[in-house]
Amino acid sequence: MSKNPKFIHLRLHSEYSLLEGAIRLKKLPEMCVSAGMPAVAVTDTNNLFGALEFSEYASLAGIQPILGCQMDLSYLKLPAKDSTKNSDSIVLLVQNEIGYKNLLKLNSRAYFESEGQAQIKVEDLRLYSKGLICLTCGAEGPVGR
Repeated sequence: MSKNPKFIHLRLHSEYSLLEGAIRLKKLPEMCVSAGMPAVAVTDTNNLFGALEFSEYASLAGIQPILGCQMDLSYLKLPAKDSTKNSDSIVLLVQNEIGYKNLLKLNSRAYFESEGQAQIKVEDLRLYSKGLICLTCGAEGPVGR
C-alpha cells in the first residue's frame, strides 16, 4: 500500500443507497487496497444499514473505515420564490463515539420527525453536531447556494 495516498474517497454510496450506488461492501476493501487507499468513507443516503458490515470488512483488510451518511437538510424557508426544493444534501462523517451516537440520533430524527421525505432540520444538526464533520457538497450544497 502506498505511504502517500493520492485519494481517499469520503462520499461513497454502496449497495445500500438504492439507485445511487452499486458497490458491494464485501468487495470494497479489496478495491481500496488495490487503489492504495488506507481509508474510505461509506456515506449511504439517509441510512446506516451497512455501517457494521462495512466496518468489519474494512478493518479485516487493514482499511480504516470512516462511517458517515449523506442526509437531506431541510430549509427553514425556501431559498427562492420559484423554487420547490426544500432541502439540500450534506454529508456527515463520524469522528468518534460521540459523533456516531449523534449520527444515529440524526438518522432516526430524519425518519420519525419529518413529514414525507426523510430529512433533518438545521436545529437538529446544531443539537447533535458534536463529533461529526460536515461536508456541504460543494456549490450545489446548502452553503454554496
